[in-house]
Amino acid sequence: MWANCFLPGLALCLEATAVMIDKEGLPDTGLDTSNWTTGELPPISDMIDINDMQFAAKNTLSGKNYAYYRTAALDEVTYQANLFIWEKIRLNGFSFVDVSDINLNTSILGYNFSAPFFIAPAAKAGKASAGAETNLAKAAGAAGILYVPSISSSENTSTIGAAAVDGQVMFHQEYIWSNKTKLQDELDEIEAAGFKAIFLTVDNTGVNGIRDRSMRFTSGSNSDHSATFTIEALNQLRNMTSLPIVPKGVKTAHDVKLCADLGFPAVYISNHGGRVVDMAPTAVEVLLDVHKQYPEVFDQIEIYADGGVRRATHVLTLLALGARAVGLGRPFMFANVYGEEGVTKAIDILTLELTTTMALMGQPDIAGYRGNTTFINTRQVELEYFGAPLDVDPSSSPTSIPSVSSGNATSRQ
Repeated sequence: MWANCFLPGLALCLEATAVMIDKEGLPDTGLDTSNWTTGELPPISDMIDINDMQFAAKNTLSGKNYAYYRTAALDEVTYQANLFIWEKIRLNGFSFVDVSDINLNTSILGYNFSAPFFIAPAAKAGKASAGAETNLAKAAGAAGILYVPSISSSENTSTIGAAAVDGQVMFHQEYIWSNKTKLQDELDEIEAAGFKAIFLTVDNTGVNGIRDRSMRFTSGSNSDHSATFTIEALNQLRNMTSLPIVPKGVKTAHDVKLCADLGFPAVYISNHGGRVVDMAPTAVEVLLDVHKQYPEVFDQIEIYADGGVRRATHVLTLLALGARAVGLGRPFMFANVYGEEGVTKAIDILTLELTTTMALMGQPDIAGYRGNTTFINTRQVELEYFGAPLDVDPSSSPTSIPSVSSGNATSRQ
């Protein structure tokens, strides 16, 4: 970055000044921004971890567009909790295991994908790139992961659907609009465009959350979301489409259990990135509460989760707590400032972190982490959230361990 300076009696001169990015408390992993120019896209080679993508977006986007993605509700307590709850968790890694064959393959609603993470619904990808949602669809298709576009996308539903590569499976997000004609039309469009399931956002009841950061650039608007969405209304909606419906935005163990009892194939634990109810619990805390109150639910229904996920260790933590797949929203919006190439790089970064961490933890198959709490120590979270650790066996052993003396298998699970 160059700043003008003027010295009396001398010609106008230029002085080099380093770009300073407010990293908002995110981990400092040594990113050097001294050669960046404010308002210009930094070299993609500078992007080493997913948080770097946020810093690049902050440097490049207008304040208004960055705030649109970054904003959260009220004091952003939940937004911050999403990002930093991981510091209270420890992972257990095990040695003496063959990890030469790493397997990330994951099924979601019966469809096969190449990884246990997916691109979660996030609105207006066009604020980051002219390629908008098409960039995300193409990158996800090439990588074999799931993409779930928002109904509030920059591009229309049919355009995003047409961007799919051969054989690509995408789901689609939908809101519960008070205008039932609009709702029916959108459900029909989603199905006609080839999407295979609906992530139905259930945590916007009549209004959006108050998001101060974005309201400094634009006033809040009427959300047009239904304020009378009851279980009866939900059952009526299920008859409006033949696609499977997954309630998204569930924030309590009670509602996870309710969705299982109502016969949904899956439920999506999410606090909407801290954008709706501030001080709502994180996905880690909700999953722990499900373990405490309704452990049977994990055998009844698929569970997806998101919120503050930036690292493979975060993905593995949520899988170990019982999630089948894990979503990331903002990170891919930020990566989209580089277009499809940036989204692809973000996918590659997370995939490399996953394969590396899995090998180092001694479990090469992603299925071996799912619901296997022996890989995680969440005692500090339990103490703070419940007032005491959960009443479970604290010993940890991920598999049956062969006896050294006899060669026979003995289990310490």
